Amino acid sequence: MASKEHEAAFSTAVYAGVNLVAITPVVDRGRDIEHGTDPETLGRLLDLHPRDKAAHVISPTFFGVTSDIGALGEVCHARGVFLIVDAAWGAHYPSCDRLPDNPMAFGADVMVVSVHKTMGARAQGSFMPVAGDLIDRERFVWAFEMLQCTSPSISILASLDATPRAHVAEGQRIWRRVVDLADSVRERLASVDEISILDRQVLSGPGAHDLDPAFLILDVRRLGMLGYEADEWLQVERKVSAVLGDLRHVGFSFLLETTETDADRLVQGVRDLVAVAKAGDARFHAVPDEAPNYASLMPALPAAPALPPPRSAAAKFDRVPYEQAVGRIAGRSVAVVPPAIPRLLPGQMITAASVAFLRANLDAGAFILDSDEHGDGLIRVVREN
Repeated sequence: MASKEHEAAFSTAVYAGVNLVAITPVVDRGRDIEHGTDPETLGRLLDLHPRDKAAHVISPTFFGVTSDIGALGEVCHARGVFLIVDAAWGAHYPSCDRLPDNPMAFGADVMVVSVHKTMGARAQGSFMPVAGDLIDRERFVWAFEMLQCTSPSISILASLDATPRAHVAEGQRIWRRVVDLADSVRERLASVDEISILDRQVLSGPGAHDLDPAFLILDVRRLGMLGYEADEWLQVERKVSAVLGDLRHVGFSFLLETTETDADRLVQGVRDLVAVAKAGDARFHAVPDEAPNYASLMPALPAAPALPPPRSAAAKFDRVPYEQAVGRIAGRSVAVVPPAIPRLLPGQMITAASVAFLRANLDAGAFILDSDEHGDGLIRVVREN
């Protein structure tokens, strides 16, 4: 089962011949952000598909919101299903009591963590810890080794050894400093009326269990600009790099390497961005009233694909312009970058809502990642007989 799948995990499942069912994420319609997985929704889907073997959820999301892993684990384990948590941005959670819960301590059977993203390991350095009694360890290792290179990078392996050791010894001190730094930026930006900061008020319903304090998400709609434009302006004009940009938001991740100087540059950069926007810079464009939001995608994400993903990925195909793809079956996944979350999945019936979302983001400055054409306005669809 898939909820906001990362490209690699979904593609591996497709080519392994696994049939996938989508879990619709919870959407905060007012803030236009995606949350995680609702335990009630997961339970209902598992009951509709009693042959399912595993549930795969992403926590935290790219907005820093975590799901209630304990509740999701209970739902899965009551049905003999194991829970896989893609915690790519949560590898550091066990290191500090001011961070969200460690999924492995609250019911996850397998967790995928990108140690290089938040803990300082070399790029591509990741772990897959396993817990509980549902996973056959021997089979897990066998499957894992099938995908491993026989000549791994020694520098990556060394960093994967050194990084956790440092976090065991110094994790509390390290991450308390990072969280304090992020909190100080939030406090300094709180007086800027033209932007809204995502805060813990977002934790008011299912799919939103906790909020990573090292993420800073700004809603820039009141500035009369797109999130993609805010991202580009800050990078080009103030050398401030965002980790997320979409139609309405720009987001930042505070990491081990983030310094006081970095925090000061971010605060001043956002203030300068506000000043430029208020002066009427012609490079900025307000989000159109009719622009699609994340909620518009939910009806376009049916629980069951129109065609099993392995069959659709292997089928003969055509490449057609976006607008001609409505009513066709997607042959490959198509993702908006960042954060490379697929918005079309192999086997999914392409709706007008999906096309409108992709087109709006492409026109706004997003990079559309697909396996064939890299966002040039064509979509790979299953060839009709």
